Amino acid sequence: MKRCVVICAVLACGATFAYAEAVFENLGHAARTRGTSFLFATDGPDGSRIAWVQYEGVDGLDLLGARADTGEIIRVDVSRWGRSHIQMRPGEDGNIYAYVGNPSHFIRYNPRTGELTDLGCPATPAHYFLGHTFDKDGWFYVGSYPATHLVRCNMNTGEVQSLGRIADDERQMYIIHPAVSDDGSVYCPVGLHHQELWAYDTRTGEKKQILPESLTTAQGCPKVWRAVDGQVYGSSGSAQFLCRPDGIVTDAEILPAQTEARDRGAGEKLEFVQIGADGNLVLKHTETGELTQIGTDYPGRPLHIYCVGPERAGKVWGGTISPALTFTYDIATAEFADHGRLSAGAIQVYDIENPPAGSGLSGLFLGSYTGAYMQYFDPDKPVEATGNPFTFEQVDMQERPIQWCQGPDGRMYVGTIPVKGHLGGALVRIDPSGGDPARMEVKSWRNIIPDQSILYCCAVPQTGELLLTASVQGGTSAIATQEEAVVALWDCAQEKVTFTFKPVPGTKSYGRALCSSTGIVYGVAGNSYYAFDPVKRETVMTGELPGKAVHFPGLADYPAGEKGFIYGLVDDMVFAIGPADHSVRVVARHESLSKAFGFYVTRDAVLYYGSGSELWRCDLSKGDQ
Repeated sequence: MKRCVVICAVLACGATFAYAEAVFENLGHAARTRGTSFLFATDGPDGSRIAWVQYEGVDGLDLLGARADTGEIIRVDVSRWGRSHIQMRPGEDGNIYAYVGNPSHFIRYNPRTGELTDLGCPATPAHYFLGHTFDKDGWFYVGSYPATHLVRCNMNTGEVQSLGRIADDERQMYIIHPAVSDDGSVYCPVGLHHQELWAYDTRTGEKKQILPESLTTAQGCPKVWRAVDGQVYGSSGSAQFLCRPDGIVTDAEILPAQTEARDRGAGEKLEFVQIGADGNLVLKHTETGELTQIGTDYPGRPLHIYCVGPERAGKVWGGTISPALTFTYDIATAEFADHGRLSAGAIQVYDIENPPAGSGLSGLFLGSYTGAYMQYFDPDKPVEATGNPFTFEQVDMQERPIQWCQGPDGRMYVGTIPVKGHLGGALVRIDPSGGDPARMEVKSWRNIIPDQSILYCCAVPQTGELLLTASVQGGTSAIATQEEAVVALWDCAQEKVTFTFKPVPGTKSYGRALCSSTGIVYGVAGNSYYAFDPVKRETVMTGELPGKAVHFPGLADYPAGEKGFIYGLVDDMVFAIGPADHSVRVVARHESLSKAFGFYVTRDAVLYYGSGSELWRCDLSKGDQ
């Protein structure tokens, strides 16, 4: 555990105050994936064989290799081109070709000499890509976000080309897992506002959307694959078809995908298997099946912390991104526990929350992405595939459940962002009074703030309402129709919006809000904050935060400390809003806060937060003076 003492100044209403020391503690890496599989193998220096896989970690972006003879781990840093996914494959010339960065570049790496060559940036903007394809002439194809550029690299000559933007509809920003047929037609599944399938003829440069209207109305993206006969086949929902440059054939015999024969040879009569969870390189003897293990210094991939909190039974809970794992930190023993994948959403754990007081429940509510999954998990019971965690019914067309809220009526609420390309979030209510999660009533209301997503909910006990903060943005790639975001009051009994207002004019997205001990609600909007009286229905003040970049989730779960400060993180600072005079002050600063994502403040003002893959802690109570 690393400890760092920082002496800070407090800012309030333009004045400067001295205050006690803040001690920041690095509690360590919360979770990591230990082992890894391999994509392919190449020759290395000195007659060695090296297995390769892409490494996309919070600590770097690399082409990662493992030598069969020594177990040495080789990391080829590609982060200089910017953060993105990595698509990579071996060329016939023994080099590795990859598409990396933001804006994305094709690169070539010679594993025998260590030479790394930038082949160029064929199109911009271009980043975030899933899948690639290749043809018999050595062209390596990738489709990218956000302009649906189809690009390619010739793995024989190093030439790179852009084949242009594929989709005509500006709401379509993704090409996902393209496939090329033996006749030179590249089939690009486009979405995710609605499904399209484009055929691009590399011989003529012509392109055409080939799905009939009956299949393009569905949200999402079709799937395609190159089959054993060299043709490309596809599916959309239950429909399967043969792809042709001028359309699809629905009555064709559907053939299975072609399996690419990838070289995983590790030497004479040996092949690469994986790096195991213990960090050992595993090789298999092809004749006997016997496994050999070689030690490596591969530490695994530390995972980016996405959410932190709450505290339950002396443990602080949290979740990660890519993949979505759940962890705990035991306050008494200072030990981490990796609980693996509990969430139904595979990519990130958005939030974890205790049930309302008086509900009789002792478990936790989980929210995860994708799919806007909402679940109930009892840590005191065994994890079971069919019942613990229990997954509630999904809300149609919703993707991201941002933050749980314990409502003033004893129910759990969460706001959502819709699926990619669409507008109109939902408010979801789960009634925990049923005890058994299978009997908990789930009810949802979509688009109650027209064409806006609901980001955060705040309980307003004195009026029996929820304060809802919204954003004009919808799912990724959606085109906003509203000029300004709003904040709304939802009557829990009448089940309707009763009041809307715009406390910070011109705001496109309102962040988290919290009700103070005085009954005034404080909320953030960009680098501004506001105070709202829910009884009088009026904004009593607005002000500027002491920084620009507010860190998720914006504000703490509840007022903390003797004075009921409302804490938040901005830039490299911890700020506190004082309910006595609406003032905002900086109570601590530390460089680790500049990378903060996900945080939790205990009732007695102890801050826990994620900084990259590390969990940090700072006792703020001494600044509560």
